[in-house]
Amino acid sequence: MNWIARIIMGLLGLGFLAALLFGLLCYIVFATLRWLLTGRKPQVVMVWQQFSELRKGARFGGQRGFGSAGPSGFESQRQDDIVDVEVREVVEDAPRLQPGRKS
Repeated sequence: MNWIARIIMGLLGLGFLAALLFGLLCYIVFATLRWLLTGRKPQVVMVWQQFSELRKGARFGGQRGFGSAGPSGFESQRQDDIVDVEVREVVEDAPRLQPGRKS
């Protein structure tokens, strides 16, 4: 009876491993499609890139990674001009809708 229990437990373990691998495959397909459609990298890719940058900094003896942050605690990045509003002149005598009139 003991060998039957081992076979059953082994099959359950293999089934669990297959379910985990299938779930991982589904996540990879979903993350890749979302990356292609939205242009945002998956969080796993971002963490892996940060980890590899930390390893490179440690390998060459530099203080890259968390130690390279500026005095404010944020990494220095190139500042580009970002325009999110457009300026236009507001004229007081502009024609307006009459109150109570619905179009």
